[in-house]
This record gives sequence, structure tokens and C-alpha cells, in this order.
Amino acid sequence: MEWLIESVNKDLGIDQKQLALPEAGSHVIALVSLKWLLNLKERRTVPLQCPKPEGFSSVEIKTFLQRSVQKLPGGWTRVEIHGMRKSRLAYSLALNNGFLQKQNGVSSSLVSFMNNVAQQNYKNMWHKAQRSYVQPYENVSKVPSMQALDAFKLSLQKVYGCSFIVVNKSSTSLSPSKESASFAAGTPSCPNIVPAEALLESSDMLYIILPYMQYSLYDAITFSPAKLANSHAKVLFILYNILQAMKACHLAGLSSGSISLYNVALDEKLCSQLRPNFIDYERQIDNSLSSREDSSDITDQMKFGALCMSCNHELKDMVIEWIHGRVTNFDYLMYLNKLAGRRQGDPNYHPVLPWVVDFTTKNGKFRDLKKSKFRLNKGDKQLEFTYEMTKQAFVAGGGSSDQLHVPHHISDVLSDITYYVYTARRTPKAVLCYHVRSQWEPNEYPASMERMQAWTPDECIPEFYTDPTIFKSIHADMPDLDIPSWCSSYEDFINVHRALLESKDVSQDLHHWIDLTFGYKLTGKNAVKEKNVCLHLVDNHTNLTCYGVVQLFDQPHPKRLLGPSYSLFEAPAVVPSKHSVVEMTESNDKHTVNGLVLEATPCESHWINDKENTADEELEQGTEALDALASSGKGVDQTIIPSLQITSASNLSVENRTPPVKANRPFKVTHEENSGKISLPEGFNPIQALEELEKLDNFLVRGLHSTILPVKESQSKLPLSLLDFFERDMQALGVMIAEIVFASRIHTITPKSPLLERYMLVRNLGKHHVKEIPTPLLQMLETLLLLHAPDEELLSSVDNENQVKLFEFPHIYNGVPPPSPSQLLSPFCLTVPFPKYFPNLHEFILTYQLRRTEDDSQGRELVFQLWQQIDGILCDITPEGLEIILPFVLSLMTDESTAVYAAWYLFEPVAKALGPKNTNKYLLKPLIGAYENPSYIHGRFYLYTDCFVAQLIVRLGLQAFLSNLLNHVLQILVGVESSGDEGKLLSGTAEDEESGGESPIAGEFGNGRQNSVDHSGSSHELLDYTSGVSFHDQVYLAENEDFQGGLYVSDPLHTQEPESLSLGRLSDKSSASEVSLGDEKVADSDSLKEKGSMKSGDSSQDLKQSEESEEEEERGPSPGLSELNHSVNTDVSTDTVVANGNHELDEDEPDLSNQTEEKEQKILIDTACKMVRWLSAKLGPTVTSRCIARNLLRLLTSCYVGHQRHQFLSNVEENSPLNVKRPLYGDQVSRPVLDCLMYMAHLYGEPFLTYQYLPYISYLVAPSSGCRLNSRKEAGLLAAVTLTQKIIIYLSDTTLMDILPKINQDVLLPVLGFLTSTTVGFPNGPQARLALCAKCSNLISLICLRIGREMVQQHLGDALRIFFSNFTILQEIHQQGLSADTQNGLEPCVKNVHCADGRFLPVDLMLTEELGKVYNPEMAYATFIPFSCLIGDAINQLVPNHELVWKLTMVYQETIIPKEIESRSPPCECSERTSVTLRRFEEDTQSGTFGSFMVGNRIQVPKDSQPSPPKSTSLSPVAENFQCDDNSFKQDLQRSAHGLCGNWLAYWQYEIGVSQQEPHFYFHQIKLQSFIGHSGAIKSVKPLSGEDFFLSGSKDKTVRLWPLYNYGDGTREIEPRFTYTEHKKSVFYVGQLESVQQIVSCDGGVCIWDQYTGKTIRTYEAGDTKVPITAVATMPPPFCSVTFGSSDSMLRFIDPRKPGLQHEFKLASNVNAGLIRYLAVSPNGRSVIAGYSSGFIILLDTRTGLVLRGWPAHEGDILQMKAAEGNILVSSSSDHSLTVWKELEQKPLHQFKSNSDPIHALDLYGSEIITGTVANKIGIYSLLDSSSQPNSTTKLSSENFKGTLTNLAVLPTKRLLLLGSDNGIIRLLA
Repeated sequence: MEWLIESVNKDLGIDQKQLALPEAGSHVIALVSLKWLLNLKERRTVPLQCPKPEGFSSVEIKTFLQRSVQKLPGGWTRVEIHGMRKSRLAYSLALNNGFLQKQNGVSSSLVSFMNNVAQQNYKNMWHKAQRSYVQPYENVSKVPSMQALDAFKLSLQKVYGCSFIVVNKSSTSLSPSKESASFAAGTPSCPNIVPAEALLESSDMLYIILPYMQYSLYDAITFSPAKLANSHAKVLFILYNILQAMKACHLAGLSSGSISLYNVALDEKLCSQLRPNFIDYERQIDNSLSSREDSSDITDQMKFGALCMSCNHELKDMVIEWIHGRVTNFDYLMYLNKLAGRRQGDPNYHPVLPWVVDFTTKNGKFRDLKKSKFRLNKGDKQLEFTYEMTKQAFVAGGGSSDQLHVPHHISDVLSDITYYVYTARRTPKAVLCYHVRSQWEPNEYPASMERMQAWTPDECIPEFYTDPTIFKSIHADMPDLDIPSWCSSYEDFINVHRALLESKDVSQDLHHWIDLTFGYKLTGKNAVKEKNVCLHLVDNHTNLTCYGVVQLFDQPHPKRLLGPSYSLFEAPAVVPSKHSVVEMTESNDKHTVNGLVLEATPCESHWINDKENTADEELEQGTEALDALASSGKGVDQTIIPSLQITSASNLSVENRTPPVKANRPFKVTHEENSGKISLPEGFNPIQALEELEKLDNFLVRGLHSTILPVKESQSKLPLSLLDFFERDMQALGVMIAEIVFASRIHTITPKSPLLERYMLVRNLGKHHVKEIPTPLLQMLETLLLLHAPDEELLSSVDNENQVKLFEFPHIYNGVPPPSPSQLLSPFCLTVPFPKYFPNLHEFILTYQLRRTEDDSQGRELVFQLWQQIDGILCDITPEGLEIILPFVLSLMTDESTAVYAAWYLFEPVAKALGPKNTNKYLLKPLIGAYENPSYIHGRFYLYTDCFVAQLIVRLGLQAFLSNLLNHVLQILVGVESSGDEGKLLSGTAEDEESGGESPIAGEFGNGRQNSVDHSGSSHELLDYTSGVSFHDQVYLAENEDFQGGLYVSDPLHTQEPESLSLGRLSDKSSASEVSLGDEKVADSDSLKEKGSMKSGDSSQDLKQSEESEEEEERGPSPGLSELNHSVNTDVSTDTVVANGNHELDEDEPDLSNQTEEKEQKILIDTACKMVRWLSAKLGPTVTSRCIARNLLRLLTSCYVGHQRHQFLSNVEENSPLNVKRPLYGDQVSRPVLDCLMYMAHLYGEPFLTYQYLPYISYLVAPSSGCRLNSRKEAGLLAAVTLTQKIIIYLSDTTLMDILPKINQDVLLPVLGFLTSTTVGFPNGPQARLALCAKCSNLISLICLRIGREMVQQHLGDALRIFFSNFTILQEIHQQGLSADTQNGLEPCVKNVHCADGRFLPVDLMLTEELGKVYNPEMAYATFIPFSCLIGDAINQLVPNHELVWKLTMVYQETIIPKEIESRSPPCECSERTSVTLRRFEEDTQSGTFGSFMVGNRIQVPKDSQPSPPKSTSLSPVAENFQCDDNSFKQDLQRSAHGLCGNWLAYWQYEIGVSQQEPHFYFHQIKLQSFIGHSGAIKSVKPLSGEDFFLSGSKDKTVRLWPLYNYGDGTREIEPRFTYTEHKKSVFYVGQLESVQQIVSCDGGVCIWDQYTGKTIRTYEAGDTKVPITAVATMPPPFCSVTFGSSDSMLRFIDPRKPGLQHEFKLASNVNAGLIRYLAVSPNGRSVIAGYSSGFIILLDTRTGLVLRGWPAHEGDILQMKAAEGNILVSSSSDHSLTVWKELEQKPLHQFKSNSDPIHALDLYGSEIITGTVANKIGIYSLLDSSSQPNSTTKLSSENFKGTLTNLAVLPTKRLLLLGSDNGIIRLLA
């Protein structure tokens, strides 16, 4: 290919240094600048010179061209340049049969397909007859043809949709040819063809410039085989895409060439594109002769092809030559490196040669070639340690997908680091710093060869044997590499080193090294034994890579023959002959000489025998881990697939073995049957030519007495036809598919092998290893490659002189014409059984790819289109298909522009198909990302609608939703969108170290009761699955594992203060401060339940984003919001506040974008509030307070973190006096949180306020251990006061009076302690203290209003005294003239201040200024006057320093009086303070005394002053500015039906103290509810997945649906919501099909019905009344089948969506097994377990229908069984035993005996078994604990439970029990 490099250099001006040849060698790779490429694409001109990369050395440029290097310098890219010589395209090409008329069009229906087939068969038979009987005797061939060059150019333009650019040095202009006008620069005709950057034409060349292919199918198969393992669908899908591409090429008349694995580009998501092999068009033209001699590579091969029928010809010759010493060690090893794909100069994949000596002595000490260099370097102990540790980690992880934990010895083979250390002397500094060490340390690099050899764990590189320049340094500060002293020069060293490599010592052991590096010692037991297990080969990685370890041989490599004793010239010595010469056995890898195989020396053969005979046990154990790996990586299918293949393969091969000749028979038959005449076209006489010939002969013989003309066969050959090319393409495709199938066996073939050689190799493999071909591909390979046709016939049918194809296809094969892409793609042709969903899936991926490239802002339309298509795929999809589509869905869900819409549209259908386990595994991380990612506010509210949250709960499972997602959903209420930093903040809160404060969340207010809690919140990383998905290695998390990054980790009584779980940061656009409070009422979010409404475009939910807002987003956050951009980290610095001037928008030009953003923000928060209310009603009191209330209380503190949040909201008038009731910015942020908290109190009653909120408040304000405040604690104080105010408004009078002392003691005094502290400063300075002061005065005045004057004196005296005390202290400081020394600005400067009453107070003088700003005359004025109005004269007794405060008040009043308007009512005099309380409101509304001096304006009362509870927060959290009705400071909590009282309250109080992940089930026997309605005994109880409803089936022939919401005090009797009455007999089973949300119930026949409407969907009656159905089970999601066993021991499966039975299996053949009593299904749906009345248990694999195991488990009747995670099965029997089994183990894990009664009801809670007996005893057993006793047993008391227990079910999230009895009553107990 040197000619191509030269011509590219000449025509395109690309420097030769920038060009490289890839291993396949059909094109060149060029490093070009992006500008040059852009010029080519857009201006369509070829610059004279391609720019050279400046500043890079030739070594670096060479590195950039290497395949494994992905990081290129900016502004540069790689392209592939394919060149064709015009001189070789100067032959004519026949266009017969299809270039002009479209060849076999796409058939949409079966009829048209059959029509097509019939027409083509007819045409083909005709052509065959014509070729056989006419062509040889006819001289003139009238076939339409054109020059190959023109045909090729035309096809290329059609395929790539762009025209040729003419390369001309003098003028760069467009080609004037006509066709170029019709092709604008466009996209390729098919997305499965690699698109062209440009097509160029010069005087003697055509160039096609394609983008660089990073990975090809060859890489996937060679280096990442796990990517395609276990999945026929993936291979078929790649094949489907290739066929689509070939179809497009053939329609445009372009042949795709003899494609190989290198021609298919692949990406991580398995999108495959075909790159045609253009070079195959070239033919060599010999102009001197008119007949064309065709000697292109392929036909050369064809000539000796017929003779050389062996495979791997070249390799075979090399091996034999090497064994006989005719090829040097060096050349042979370099050849093996080439076969393995190693590339010269590729830092990650450079050729390797062995180190042979250690350079210590003259000519060195030879190394042991039987051990790898890695092993010699690290030592056996180290390798064993690595292997053992990784093996233990692997076993402990249960085979987890963490790839580093796979048992291995060697982690890397010749890494880029080693390569660059070897070549450091010749490599530029920049490269070394990038790859080896970022610091330049020249002394760190080994200085001598001896040191280098000792240091490296990797093998040597060829340069040390060939290149003397590698020792000379190009760096000034790095000396040359030292060579041993016994060498005089570098050249001398190279010669000596090379000689050592060829020496006898090395040669005799070199085959061991080959075995270790390329051979059989890389895998299996041999690898373990030789400590040579490479991580790359065993880690089952699914990410694509283009380098790795390749195994070439799986048999021991033969040894090199040394010395004359083995020469064939002399007669061999008699004795050893029987060892050394062994007869040849039929094998590929033992290479023959004259029919004999030279295997090994005697000692060698003994060694081999030993190896096979010693089954050494250590080795066995070592390989166990590898076996475990194989099983975890490849799933359990491996054991089963072969058996499947055998059966189907044999069926297929029966059809295929009929010889092709018989294929003509059907046509003859039809002619016989059709007795009518064959009508011929008019004027057509088939024997006319014959008659003419007879006449001529007659004339010659009789008339001229001459002889007949001899018949000469015509010498002229027909020109090559396009059809020949197309048939060759199909044959090449067949060869390529076979190469995928036999990938592991053909690593030995070279990349440039001609097609014929590749064909012969796969043909041989196909004959000998038919069983290895996957069933779906068997018939296709047979059709494309004719594997079973005899060789002689096949290859002789080709006209060797002038042909491109390998062989002639029979013109009719199995009734269809020769294969073509459109035929194979047709759904009616079953040659390749493509799954039904492939066309839809292909369409889906095309839509995805097309829209991705166009535009980002179209995210929503793209997702909507995909949503419309996805149902068509998912209805037929298999798990294998899901693995293909999932990466696309994941990338949509992780991409910012589509994340929200992908979640809204695609989550539900995809999660339904995946099932909860896989949904948690794959979709949870992107969902969290969508909730956390604040950048894209548009449309975010979709994620917060109640219908979407309902889908999350159903598809993820309630537990998973609560523990992993709920916190992220709640975040939005405060606008804090990124909770991802929780983990970091936990460690990084240096100033949040106040430990101690325990948080009494439950129990009597104040004395927090502690519960022993198991902190089992072990965190787990979510894996990233973008590089591919495989459902076979599923290792799931243990049930109790949860995120530690969540808001609520395990429980509040943590050693670390839970408050320090800081809440992430506030994002740019997330604050609620600018929420518009307009009157627009948002459309009801229920309308969103109709997904279509999103598309409608004009519901008010559908936010039309105006153009301005888009511009606005580009410019950055709008100024109005910039105030709130500060992160809410604990260390918000005060100096980040934006200048105050810009938070009021310019009135003249209202900013539209800001309004839409505000509106959007408001809609978002409204939707979220609505959803939280819906959720708290749905979850019930315990889960709500445990999960929602706890998190909201945490969030409340975040609302006040940061300087910005302490600012008062701006007032209309600038200089109005201080108003203590002006809300803060933080109040606006906290409003939604408070709303939701109060809604929960409304819903469940006052206990929420007193037992949950108040203890939390007292915990927030508890004095911290250190004497300092941090910003988190400061925010906590503000939050606490705000929440206390809220609570006091809602407390009833009696409750308030009861807990007032507590509030005073635990809330007021601690807060005042901080507020008036003279030694503790506030982190955010005076503003924070001012805000807290204002809030405290509000709180105290609110309490005063509620309790009246008398009670104030009794209870609040201390509080008021402390509140006003600081005025005095400040005065004292001023009088004593104390001031802080300014030198030590940071140190606290504490001095004792002597007070008037004789006490000494410590004061930090640094705080003087802060205190002065708060306790100034203005504050005195704003607080003292209102209090004196409220309390009257008593204030003089309560506040000792009232005189001083009064003075300050008067001082302030005088300063503002001149500015006041005269009409104001006069200021209050001191005497007036005693005026009656009744006057206070009049005064208040006129004179604005009560803290509301708003310059004469009246207090604004909101227009809509309805007393509705949520509205009470709509203005400010201060008690509604004390409106004149009593609502202002007191509101009643309406009595809700769900209010907590009685037993419910007791149970709730216990539960809120328990951790969410409590592993143990405690049964307290608290009766909560009774469900009365059934008239017969309860046979089955089943809670629905959301735990808000449950089903019961009874003897009275009905199924009832009951609500599980709390009502009353535990004595209430509940009515059913719905009764299903279609059954005719007693109902013994009821269950839920979760994936389709339908109910299954059984009474001997199965009914499936809709849980929402009650309509029957499907019924199944047993066909024979004598064999009724005796047991039923539903399959777990994602499956939606129901399985049931009947009394004849048959197990059947039905799917409600499809008619008829799915499967039918006979379980037990022996009669005495009895009836199937119970069926259980494993949680992953892989096995069904049937329990019999005889105590027998049978385990069936659902994927194969094979019985895996049957065993007599019990002596009595099996009563009930449950299957748990980890293949665990629990069974109970009438023989009084309860047994725990592992599915395939013989002995039970645990066996429990119940003494009195058999256990007839059981359910699982985590790792515990809850059991019930007829004696009404509830027992709790542990699955993990082997003690035979239950953890606890409880006898049900008769008042709690009447009747006999017949059934029980556990509600795992709520930790409740449902107990059914024989009298038809069900009870709910805790």
C-alpha cells in the first residue's frame, strides 16, 4: 500500500509523517487538522497543503496515529483515506439484472414476497439455461455495460449523498459533470453505512475520506468477548444492521467488497456501521492483450485455491520452518505478535519478545522461560497472595461485577508505562510526563540494561534486539542507557543480544514461553498452575477496547528441533524412535512433515503425560474461583444452551442434507401437474435458431457437398457483472459471520488474508464443529457458505480466469433464489430468524441517532417520538433485546436536555419490561441524576407529579423508593436540588462538630426515649452501565442496603449529629425567593395522567418557553435570582453576597424570562407540595413520620443557611422603622416545607406536633458542646423558632398550657441564651442575630397573646427578662469604655463587665459592634412598646431594666417624629401602657404600635383571608400579622378521619423511634383494625405492592379488596372497597401480577381481573373436571405469566396478554407424589418450586423446563412454601417441621420443629420468618440463625383475635401483620 501513501502525499498534500497503515491494510489513517476537514466538507475545496502539527515531534505524531491512543491534541482529528487507482478500474462492468431496475424490491406482504421469489426463480432458471446452452455458441454478447470507474463513481455518489470534488493543483473547482449537480453534500443513504467526510477525484485516483473508526467488530470479538457473550440477539442485531447497510449499497449499485470483521465499526451501544471494502473493485488491466488477464490478489488465490485445501497455510509453513530451524526465533516471534494483532509503536499493544538473560555476567545468566517475567519479578508468594485475595473478595462479593475482584495473577501485560520507560531515551518529555509520571524525574528511569531487566515485570520489546538508537538519549538531563561492560558499543550489544535470543539455550525452552504468552497456558487449569491468569482474559469486561491478551493456540506448542541428532538425512537411532516420531492424528494444530508429526523429545512427552495424569488438588481449588467466575459472568444458561442447540441443530441439518440437485424437482412436478399447454409470447419460437442451423447444414452437405461447420465455443468472455460482485459480498458476509462464531479458533489468521483463504478456514471449522454454531445462525451459514457441498463441485464451478466470487450459488436453493440482503431481512424468509422486534428496534435507534446529531433543544420531541415507538418494541422484547435497547434509554435519561422527558415518558414502559430488581440496578442512578440536576428547570415539574411518583413506587418497589429516591424528591421543596454532596459534607463539616445533642424524635416531649438500633446503612456504589448491560451477571444488593448519601441514613440517634447531614447546595435557579404570588392557579396536575397532554402544547402546565427565556438562559441567571445563588454549604462566606442594588427589577422594562422562570419555579413547588400531601396520605402515619416528616424537618434548617436567607424582604418604603414581623428571605424558602409539615399534622392530628416536631425543635436549639455557633446551628435556631410559632398557632389551649413549661424550658430559654449571649458570636454577624431577635420577639408575643396576662407573669417572666437584658450590658460596656484591641483581630477578647447588680459578666469585646447593631434604640422601640401594650403595667415588674429600655424607645421616637406625617395618632405615653387589652387591636390597626410602624399605612390584610389551614402560611410565618379575628394566633386542627388516637397512637409513638432499616420484626400485639365482611373462613391474604390495600380470598366464594389506611383508635371495623364475585367455589388463592397490575384468584379455575375496575380479563378452567387446579403462583415482574399446578402433576403457564397456554410441563412421573399443594416462585423468576401432599418438593427451571431437582423434604403434607433471595426456600409441613433449603444443596440449611402444632401460615420479613399455627401462636424465626428455637413466640389474646388463625401476611414497610381467621374476620395487628 506504499503507492497509496505516496499518492495521498502528492494529491492531498498530507505529510507522510501524518500517515499510517492499519493492520488490515486496505486504506491509510491520516492525522489532519479539523480546519482542513471543514474546508473539505463545507467549502468543498482541497487546500494545497494540509497543515502540519506544529510543536509535536515525529514520535508523538506516530503515537497519535496508534489505535489504542484516544487522546488527540485539540484541533486535530484522524480520518481514513481509501484510495482507488483509476487505471485498475478501466474494465467494463455488466449492469445486467438490477442496476437499472430495482433489484428484488421490498415485499410488504407474504403474497408479494412469494411473487417476488417466483419471478426471480424463473429469471434465474432462464439465465442458467441461457448460460449453458446459448452463451458458449454465440459470439456477440449484447449485455448493457459501462466502465467500472463510472459505475463506481455513480454508486458512491448515490450511497454517500455527496458529489466528487476534483483535486487539481492549478484550480480548485467543482467537477462540471452533470450528475454532481444533483448531489448536495448530504448524509449517506443508510445510517448503517459509515458516512463519508468527502469524495475526491484526482487525475489518476479516487479518494474516499471516512471518519476514523475507533473500534471494529474485530476488537469486540478479540479483546472484549464478554460484550457479545450470552446473547444471540446482540450478534443477530449487528448482523441485521450490516444487512441493512448491504441492502442500501446494493440498491445503489455499490458492492461492499469482501468485508471482514475489520469493516464493521462498533460503538459501546453496539450501533454497527459498515465500511465497504472499496479496494476489491480494483483489477489489474494488461493493455497489450485484448483479453484481460485478471491477476488481482483474490484471483491469484483462486488459481492455487483449488489445489491448496488446507487452512492456515502460511502459519503452518512458519511453524514447520521454525521447528526445523529454517526461521529464526526473532522472525517467528514477530510473526506470532503480528497474528495476535500487536502493532509496532502502539504504546498499549507493542510486540513483545522474551527477556533471555539478566546481563549480570558475561553473556548473562539465562532466565527460566518456563515462568512468565511477571512471575519471576513478583515471586510466587506475591502472585498467590493476589490470587487468594481477589478470590476471597470475589466470593465475598458473590461474584459481584467489580472487575478488580476477579481472581487473577497478572493485571497488565506490557502497559504503556513500561513501554515508555523502555523507550524513554527516544521519547519526548511531554509524552513521558503524560504517560509515566507527571513530574519530570529523569533519575527515576532505570539507568542500565541490567537495572531495566531487573525492574520490569513485563517482557522485552523488539527494539532491544534490533535498534541501536534506542540507547541514545535525546534529553540533556537523562544519560544514555548503560549497556553491560562486556559490550563495546550499542551495535555490539544488539548483535550479542540477538545472538543470545537465537542461542540453543533459548531455543530449547522457547515453546514454553510461547505457551505462556500466546498459547494454552493463558486459560483454564494450566493458567492457574503456571500462575498466569491474566485479568483481561477473565474479568468479563464489557467496555470496548482495541488491545488486550490474545490466545492463539489451545494446544501445547511443539518444540524446536535442535542439533544433528534429529536431522532427517541420517537414519535415526533405533531406541528413542518410538518416542520421537509419532503417527499423525487428525488435528489442526499438530503440524505435519511428510505425513509424520514431530511432537517432542522423550522427556517432553513424559512431561505432557504427567501433566494430564496428575489431578493435583491444589489446582482444583484454584480453578474453582475461575469456574465461579464463568458461571457468574455467563449466567446459568451455559449448562443449558448446548442441549437446546443439539436438538434444534439436528432438526435443521436433516432438512439441509438433501443435495442441492434435488432442489429442481418441485419445478418439474408443477409442470407435470399443470397438464395445460405452456403459452409462449407471440412471435417467440424457441427452436427457430435450431431450424436455421439445420437448414444451413442441409445446404452445406447436400447443396455444396461440403461438411458441416465445426461448432466453435465462443472465446469472448462476458464482462464482469455487478451481480457477481453482489454475490461475492454475500459470501464475504457469510465468512465474516462464521468468523464471529469461531472467533476463539481463528486468532491465527492474518488481517490481510484473502477471502478464499478465510473461506477455506471457516469451511473446515464449520464441517468439524457444527455444534458450536448457534442455532439461529446455522441455516444462514449453510445458505451463504454451502458448508456441506462437496469441495470439488463447489470450487470447480468457478471460472478461475475472470471471477470475483468464491463459487456459484445454486440458482434455486431450498426453493428461494440466491441470497441477497433484502431477502434475508424479509420477515417471511426464515434463513435468519430475526426476532420480531428488530425492525422496530432498528427504527428506534435510527430516530435516536438522527435526532441526536441535529439539535439539543429538541429533547422533548425526540423523547416523545421514541415513546411512540417503544411500545412496539417492548411488547415482544426478550431480556436479550432489553440489553440492546437499555444503553440508549440510559443515555437519554442521563443527558441533561432529555433527562426529564425520558424519565416521564420512557421510565414506566422500560421499568415494566425490566422488573423492579433490574430497574433498581440500571434506572435508579439516572433517576437520581434527573432529580439532582438543576440546570434544566424547564418541564422539571413532571417528575414531581403524583402520577409519576406512583409509577416510581410501583416499578421500583416501595422500600427501594423510600430509601433511595424519596429524599431527592423532597429536596425540591426548598429548592435545594443537589443532594449529591451529602456524603462529602458529612466528612467536610469542620465547623459542624457539635456532637452530643441527641434527638428525641419520639416519646414524651423532652425525655427522648432511645431505641437500640442497628446502623446497617452500608453504602453501595451505583455502577455505571453506559458501556453495556448484561443481565447474566446480576448480583443484587442485599435487601437492607441503602444509600448513605440519602437525607435520612439510619436513625436520628446517630453518634454523629444528624444535623450535620448538610443538605447540599442551592443551585443557580433553584431559590423560591422570587416566586410570583400572582393569582394564576395552576391547572390540576391530575391532567398529567394522560401522557398525551404533554404533547398538546397549550395546557397551562405545558410551559411555553418564550424566546426571551431561552436567550436569558444563555446569558446566565437572571439578576432577580442572583441574590440566591449562594450555596447552602455550611461554610457560606458572608462576602459572597451580591450587591444589594440589583434584587429589584427595573420597573420600566419587566423581565419576561424572569417571570416565566418564576412561574415555572412556582408550578414546580406547587406540584411538589401537592405530591407530598398525596404521598403522606398514601403512606400512612408511621411511614410518613419516619420518611417524610423526618426529612422535611431536616430540610427546614437548610432554608435558613447562608447570609442571604437572613435578610428581611425588601419593603416598599426605604426608611420606615424596623418591623419585627417583616419576613426573611428564608421564610419564603421554608414556606412549602412548613405547609407540608402542617398538612401532616392536619391529617394525623396533634401528636405530630407534640411528639415529633417539638422534640426535634428542642434538639435543634440544645446548647452545643463547644462554645461556638456554626452557620448550620444558626440556621437551626431560626428554623426552630419559625416552626415553634407555627406549632403554637395550631395547639389547642389545654395542650398549650400542659406543655408551656416544656416550651419555655426546652425552646425559649436555650434560644434566648444564644440570642443574648455576649461570648458567642453569630457566624453571619449582626444580620443573623437581628433576624433571630425579631423572630423571638414575635414568638414571645404570640405566646403572650395565647395565654393572657396572668399566665405571662407566671411563665414568661424569665424569658422577657433575658430578652431585654442586653440593653443594660451594652450600656455598661459603653460606660466603662471597654473596647477590643484591634491587633489580635481573630482572637476572642473576653473581659468581665461589672454589672449594676454587682455580678460580673464575661463579654467578648469583639462582639460589641455586633451587639450594638442589634440592641439599638430602634429595636427597643420595635419590641418594648408592643410588649407593654400586651402585658400592661406588669412589664415593669418583669423587666428590671425597663427604665433604660423606655429611654431608648423615646430617643428613637424623637428621631423619627419630625419625618412623620402630622395626622398620625400621637405616640403612646407610658401611662397609656395600662390601657385595656381590648383597645389593643384598634391601636394596632391605627397607630401601628404592635411592631408595625409602616408610616401611617394601615396593615395590609390579605384579600383572601379564608381560615383554610394551608393558607395560613401564604403571607408570612408570623401569625398572619395578627389579623383581627382569632385565627391570627390560634387555629384549630380539623379532626381528620385519620387522626391518631388510642392503639394507633401507641403504635405510632413506638414506630417513629425505630430505624427505617430495622432488621428485626417485633410483634407487640396492638390491635389496629378489623376487616369484617367475609362470611366464610379466610383462605388467602395478599397485600398489594404499595401496602395501601390488600386482598382476601375466602370460602364464601368472594375476593375482597380492603383499604389499609388508619381509622379510629384500633376498634374500628372497616368495610371492603370492592368485592369480586365471579367465583363459583371456595377461593383458596389470591395474588397480584405486579408487572401488569392485575389480580389473580383461583377456586379450581383461575380468574385474572383488573384491580382498579374489577372487570374480568381472562379465565382459565381446567380442561378436565377430574383434574382441578390445586395450586397457583404469579411470576415476579418483569414476567407477567401465571403458573398453576393441577392434580395430574402438570405445571402450566398462561400469559393474560396472549391466548392459549404458554408452556406445559409434566413434573412428577411417579404416582405416589400426591397432589401439588403449594407453588412458590423464586424472586428472580428463574425457578418454580412445587410442594406435594407426600412431602416431596420438585424444583423446575423456568427457562428450560427441566426439572433441576426433586427430593423428599418432609414426612407429612406440605402446608406452605416461600422462596427468598439467594436461592433460599422455606417450607413447612404437617410433620411439625419448618425447613430452610438452598435450592440445589442436598441438606437443609436449618430445620425448626414446632412442638404443639404444625405451622400452616408463614411469611418472610427480610431474613426472618413470621409463622402462625392453629393454636393462634405467632412465631418469629431467623433464616440466618441456626438455633432450632424461634426468636420469639406470642400467643394471640382472645380480645385481640377471635377464632382460629388460618392465614397471615406481613406488611414489610409498615411492619404490621394481617391475620385471617376461620370466622371470616381479618385483623391488623402491630
